[in-house]
Amino acid sequence: MVHQQYKTSLNTLLEDLKVHKESAWTYLYTNYQSMVISLVKKNGGDEEAGKEVFQNVIIDLHKNVERDKVREDSNLKNYIYTLAYNQWRVYLRNNKGKNDELDHDNSLLDESVNFDEEQYELFDDLSEIINHLGDKCQDLILSKYSKIKMSMAQIAEQMGFANARSATSQLNKCMEKARKEAVGILKSKGW
Repeated sequence: MVHQQYKTSLNTLLEDLKVHKESAWTYLYTNYQSMVISLVKKNGGDEEAGKEVFQNVIIDLHKNVERDKVREDSNLKNYIYTLAYNQWRVYLRNNKGKNDELDHDNSLLDESVNFDEEQYELFDDLSEIINHLGDKCQDLILSKYSKIKMSMAQIAEQMGFANARSATSQLNKCMEKARKEAVGILKSKGW
């Protein structure tokens, strides 16, 4: 059975996703949709919201596969869980004004991989830093460092800067602000 082959070879699954093989998509839905729905339901959502988050995760996964950003040695279950976790946090923050920690269901994760709470704390700290920067800095940093990876010329054009050099200068100022904010957070934690 093809699904058994996907369990033993992530590379085969990734290649089949690139060519839009239906069995690869079926495998993802069969094996991971319930995990994402469970995560969302445990954190204030319902089944419909879980399905929507899963759809977004699949879209992001597909984009990352097409750009060769998913490595063959990745743990797909934890990769999908992390995408879902981050998307649900962003949804809650944007739509409900909540910026709380989500409850993790570690039983959903692959136990063979050490999935450290510090990863989530770092994400929380990073989110807090970015939230304190202001809209223009947020947009600039996210444009540069998001999954899409725009060039500075593209960012300059999109955000109305005179040229790539002025966009880079503004990005450097924003990053310096972020560094100062990070130092403050680390000091508050006793680091």
